[in-house]
Amino acid sequence: MDGGMMRMMAECGVLGGDMATHAEGRIAFLKAELGVSDAQKAVWEAYAAALAKNLQGMQGMRQAMMKAMEAKSPVERLDSHIAAMEGRVAALKEVKPALGTLYSALSEDQKKKADQLLTGVGCMM
Repeated sequence: MDGGMMRMMAECGVLGGDMATHAEGRIAFLKAELGVSDAQKAVWEAYAAALAKNLQGMQGMRQAMMKAMEAKSPVERLDSHIAAMEGRVAALKEVKPALGTLYSALSEDQKKKADQLLTGVGCMM
């Protein structure tokens, strides 16, 4: 694994610790920072569920990358890396509709905050 991938996985809690707790904390932080209103509750919950599912995908990626490090040949390592990346792309595509719906329900002030908070593609958006 390259240094950037290792750093992203460490920051996301993928390399150790309780990933479920990390996800819950991140989701609570985002909700508080965005100031999600009662009227936005349904779209927020859909987005939060997509984020939690995305983190589960990160756990699968961790397993695939660990397997890649154990692989004997460069071809096997590349196959493992491709499988992990394809999994990440699929997970991000699943988050996009929920993010789009949430973003369209936000006020202009909330969108400004979201533009800063939700731009990463690492852990969970």
